[in-house]
Amino acid sequence: MSRELIRAEAALLVREGSTVRCEDVGEQVAVILEPYAPPDPTIFLPGTFVRLLFLVPASYKAAAPDGSGFYVQPADLKLRATNAAPRSTGGGQTLLGESWLKFSWGLKGPQWDPETDTLETYLATLERRLTRGD
Repeated sequence: MSRELIRAEAALLVREGSTVRCEDVGEQVAVILEPYAPPDPTIFLPGTFVRLLFLVPASYKAAAPDGSGFYVQPADLKLRATNAAPRSTGGGQTLLGESWLKFSWGLKGPQWDPETDTLETYLATLERRLTRGD
């Protein structure tokens, strides 16, 4: 049931001009938005990502999406202001046979609440991280 719930909630994440797909990765589901336009495209080079991916455990909703970070392509993403990689990132992470840039970033604020939180609220948290510009 959980993988079906993940897929149903993931389908609601579609943004204008993008698609969402899910891929099983062991005991997790990779939720992939492609292409993905961050909230402020002027922060990054390029301004639109090829893909954004985050991992959701098969035990979702009881367990929160992966709190260790999220992934983007291109793996050589840079900050426009400094032409350097964003803070707390590491390139060369391999998922689904492809190279990704991992934003190592744990959730800040209230703990995951399976009664009120959804993949949409999780994505909103990731988007807040992407607006920091560092």
